[in-house]
Amino acid sequence: MRIAPLLLGILFAFPCAPALGQDVQRIAAIVNDDVVSIFDLQARMRLVIVSSGIRPTRRTQQRLKQQVLRTLIDERLQLQEAKKRNVSISKRNIQAAMATLEKQNRIKPGKFSSFLRAKGLPKTAIFAQIRAQIAWTKLIRRRLVPRVIISDDEIAETLARLKERRGQTEYRVSELFLPVDNAGQESAVRKTAQRLTDELRAGARFAAVARQFSAAASASTGGDLGWIQETVLNEELAGVIPKMKQGTIAGPVRTISGFQIYRLAAKRKILEPSEDKAIVDLRRIKLPLPDKSSKAEIQVQANLARLLSETVAGCEDMVPMAKQANATGKVLLGKMQVGKLGKPLRGIVRSLQIGKASTPVRTPSGISIFMVCDKKVPQSNLPTSAQIKERLTQERLSVLVRRYMRDLRSAAVVDVRV
Repeated sequence: MRIAPLLLGILFAFPCAPALGQDVQRIAAIVNDDVVSIFDLQARMRLVIVSSGIRPTRRTQQRLKQQVLRTLIDERLQLQEAKKRNVSISKRNIQAAMATLEKQNRIKPGKFSSFLRAKGLPKTAIFAQIRAQIAWTKLIRRRLVPRVIISDDEIAETLARLKERRGQTEYRVSELFLPVDNAGQESAVRKTAQRLTDELRAGARFAAVARQFSAAASASTGGDLGWIQETVLNEELAGVIPKMKQGTIAGPVRTISGFQIYRLAAKRKILEPSEDKAIVDLRRIKLPLPDKSSKAEIQVQANLARLLSETVAGCEDMVPMAKQANATGKVLLGKMQVGKLGKPLRGIVRSLQIGKASTPVRTPSGISIFMVCDKKVPQSNLPTSAQIKERLTQERLSVLVRRYMRDLRSAAVVDVRV
């Protein structure tokens, strides 16, 4: 089972938050016999805002308060269930989580606590969440993972379906799920889902928000669902995902069990190699532009570049034509991977046919035309059996985790007081 790093990305250079209010020991909720205090709620709100990039307005905090409290309640239930099942959290577990966070955020070893103090981040809130995530992860590994059995026949069938769908579109999707356990929650959860959608569209980090708010098993990986084939999208996704542009947010979408928010990270053709992996033999004719070129000088070079683009006959013409035009810089740029080129040039090279010159491209130091003289595209690789098994395991595990949490909530006695 793949377990993502805990609290990935919580440490960013945000200014210190204001001090908490004085009345922090009041009770926010009682979960069975466990208490969630106002201090716990306020500290977690600060952590959520800092970690996710959500705008710290009073209105936003008020709108998200109940969802943050719900997350705290779920964590209490998870810790209680872990204790009931004799799942322990060792000092070594905590130290390993801290070491991971230090490494990911480039903090000197052993300086995690002092870094939190310097940033004004609530240490209690961070360590409470670390403990809950460790306990829940251990519990899932112990109780649910052994129940997920993926046979060799299932792996073979999945591989066969992938081969049949070669060339079809698949999507890299992330989700954020907010459950609705009863009709009385519908309106409040809908408003929270809409507020989170607004914040995500305004620039909040999807993975960080999903880790803090999502009730799906994918929360541990920042909501990442991996690659999903167009033909196997469920009814909700099929009506949303194909219409989305890369990097956009959709939602909230009402499903049978709650509200979903989606992000489309990327899309590609099944088993077709990425164009960015191609290796091209690239050539260039660069016409220089001095630092304070006049409009007339720029126009002369632009006209010459256009003429070269229209008349150069092929790769063999690039060097002699560069000499005739008094070009500067290297003509033979050599073999390069498309994905490692700069963004503007990458787009130009992707669309170029071999032996055809590009239209003139203006750069700070000149005007250039480019030509691809050879392209080698890597063979497409089928996923390994281990990769297929991992994906199928995650899909089934997600369903089991949702059911587990739903059962814990149903059996709990929860008294919310704010």
